[in-house]
Amino acid sequence: MNAWSGEDGDVMGPTVTRAGSAKPNTPPLKNGNDLRESGYLIAVGSRTSRFRRKYRKRMPVIIIIVIFILILIAFIVISILYALAVHRKPIKLCESTECLRSAVNLALSMDTSANPCDNFYQYACGNWASDHPRPDAYQSYDWFQDKQIKVYFLVRDFLNRNTSHQPKAVQQAKDMYNGCMDTDTLDKRGLKPVIAILETLGLPPYPTYINATDDVDYSTYAFDWLDTVIKVKTQIGMDVLIGFDIFTDLKNSTIFKLMMGSPEATNPFPSTYRDRKRHGKRTLKDLVNFIEKTSTRDLIHKIERRSDKSEDLDEKIAQIHKLFYAELMKLFVVEGGGTKNSKLTEVELDENIIEAANEYFEAYSDIYELESSNSTEMDDDDDLNIPEYTVDEIQAHTDAVVENNNGTATPIWKKYLEGIFNVSNTVLDFEKDKILVSDEDLKYMSLMAAYVAKTPPVVLELYIWVKVVEVMSVHTTTELRTLFQRAYDQTHGHKSITPRSVQCANAVNDMLGMAVSYGIADPHFFNVTKPKIITMIDELKDSLAHLVGQARWMDDNTKIATYQKIIEMKSLVGFPDWLLEEGRLEEYYEGIDIDAEKHLENIININQVKTKKVLNMFREPNNITWATDPTEVNAYHTFRENTITVPMVMLQHPFFDLGLDSLNYGSLGTVLGHEITHGFDSVGRHFDKNGNMLPWWSNSTIDSFVNMTRCFIDQYSEYYLPELDKHVDGKNTLAENIADNGGLREALAALKHHLRKREPEPKLPGFEHMTPEQLFFLSYGNLWCGVSTKDALKSDLEDAHTPHLFRAQGVLQNNEDFAKAFHCRPGSNMNPGKRCIIF
Repeated sequence: MNAWSGEDGDVMGPTVTRAGSAKPNTPPLKNGNDLRESGYLIAVGSRTSRFRRKYRKRMPVIIIIVIFILILIAFIVISILYALAVHRKPIKLCESTECLRSAVNLALSMDTSANPCDNFYQYACGNWASDHPRPDAYQSYDWFQDKQIKVYFLVRDFLNRNTSHQPKAVQQAKDMYNGCMDTDTLDKRGLKPVIAILETLGLPPYPTYINATDDVDYSTYAFDWLDTVIKVKTQIGMDVLIGFDIFTDLKNSTIFKLMMGSPEATNPFPSTYRDRKRHGKRTLKDLVNFIEKTSTRDLIHKIERRSDKSEDLDEKIAQIHKLFYAELMKLFVVEGGGTKNSKLTEVELDENIIEAANEYFEAYSDIYELESSNSTEMDDDDDLNIPEYTVDEIQAHTDAVVENNNGTATPIWKKYLEGIFNVSNTVLDFEKDKILVSDEDLKYMSLMAAYVAKTPPVVLELYIWVKVVEVMSVHTTTELRTLFQRAYDQTHGHKSITPRSVQCANAVNDMLGMAVSYGIADPHFFNVTKPKIITMIDELKDSLAHLVGQARWMDDNTKIATYQKIIEMKSLVGFPDWLLEEGRLEEYYEGIDIDAEKHLENIININQVKTKKVLNMFREPNNITWATDPTEVNAYHTFRENTITVPMVMLQHPFFDLGLDSLNYGSLGTVLGHEITHGFDSVGRHFDKNGNMLPWWSNSTIDSFVNMTRCFIDQYSEYYLPELDKHVDGKNTLAENIADNGGLREALAALKHHLRKREPEPKLPGFEHMTPEQLFFLSYGNLWCGVSTKDALKSDLEDAHTPHLFRAQGVLQNNEDFAKAFHCRPGSNMNPGKRCIIF
């Protein structure tokens, strides 16, 4: 039978068969309950029910085991974390004011959406322009100019402050500032101060060419242009037609030499505008830029008209200048009494003035062409050798050129030099005192002599008159300043109004920079800041020496000479040691007289004292001197003295005192490394440890060096500015590019050495994820943040420095450590397959 059967067969279990005798004789039961009640159904069940009973018995044990395991795992994890916490120091943040300021500046400048391996300049500087709007007075704006503006404000505030017990020179600086600010007195005096100075120079109140009285016979008019040029040089320190200066002898840095050529000091008066000076390729200026000093960034410039430098003046610009000169002359005709005695109608007088303006512009264009004709490119293998001549040899050469051009030769050069030195204590020996004149400058001097021999005296007077009045008048009345401002704005396409207080602070800083520096110098500098900078410079020099030791392109003898030059390299840091010593400032400015009511005369008096001082030092031994004032935002390498100069304002934010060594070395460290490397770049290699231009590299080393420079020339020549559709001139910028690349490599090596000797530096807030190396490179990139107009970029392409964008990226593309620090994949923009390395 089927136990507990259903309609379709067994339900609960297999079929159970019983023997017949075992069958109970009982009636069938209706359901399972009845069976259980009767005791018939005993322990009848399925395998599932048995499993469930066993599972219920084991469940608590399993749960206990799982909980135990989890507790054990948690205990192990907590123990591990505790052990790590015990042995790992917490992240130390730098919370100083300097670090917080640096963190904010970096964060505001960065564009973190950019890939640092693709465009590091965008990554480091992408938002700098929006956080630092360019002032209208500037065509370009960067950290250097931002700092210089702050320096002018600092100078202004000091000059406005009432102080007592200051040296005489400091009080004179304040008097000069007050005289500049007293526009009421300047307007009241009018043009009389200029006219009085013109008379001492042998010039009339207004150009004779205008012929206001209508009684001048041009054919018989006499004018001694040479005598006036001499007076202009000695009385206001300005070069017109002839350039003259005293330089250290190239082959013996202990003595001075005379040098002549095209005009250089074309405006010895204080700067009014902050435009970047265009760097021409004239030999005398080359010596100033490449031999006298090489700057990190030229920011303080003498005023120079765009028309004076542009070779592609369009007619509109020319007309603006002609109108300016006509208005300038008209004011002097009125002030000089020309209208009172004139026999001409007002219309006729105006026509004469316009004709004079046109004639001046023609003469200026002619002479500019003469100056431009001596442009020259300096090749890497150019030995910078400048010939020496006696004055008679120069005269003979120029006479021949004059006569070949159908002119009448006249003695010029001996008379000029005698006239110049008449205001000094020096007497020249024309047999022994030879003059340095480059081939290009000798060509200019000859062509200039031929030009003046054939030019009517009345035109020469007109040319000299305008050149002189142009630089003086802007320091007089409001009317003339407005006239200058309007012409400047029209030719530059923008308004550039600078507050009068800043203009005057700048003027005083230009003329009495050491006196101003005394007033704002930190007396704790010698004990706090200077030791840090000296340490940094020593580490940079050690790093360069180590890199030289690794260089395979240098032979051993050249390496030894290089080590000696590095050791002998001197540093001028902050400000002169004597600056704060009692009585030394008065000695430095001896002979200067300042009258708070005579602003123009103050400037001229200072120029006269400076000119005499330079002339008097001709027979004196050469002593190491500062290449700039301590208030200039720049740094210099002086080849002829084997010296680097670092003004005190470069030792402040945003270049130094940034909170962390990695930031300081990435900014100021690379600047100092740049200047140190200049001693061994394409020009610096010509000058030995004593600053003498003597061969000290072996020929094989020179050949290897020249071959390696081709890599830099090719690399930087590929950099392209689409807005101008022009490339960088890799040859023109070679020396600066070598210095940039070497400077960064030296600074990074110095930083690593510096950090190894100290505790790990703390993290920069907001940049905790960055290593010291990454912060170093970020600081370097941030150093070159800036914004420029299209016109400024044009000037950049003519400068000896590469535009900021490529200054930053080019150096980092050549640095393998950068690619490692930012994990740039091979072949990416910032990790190219080819790198240019010299040092």
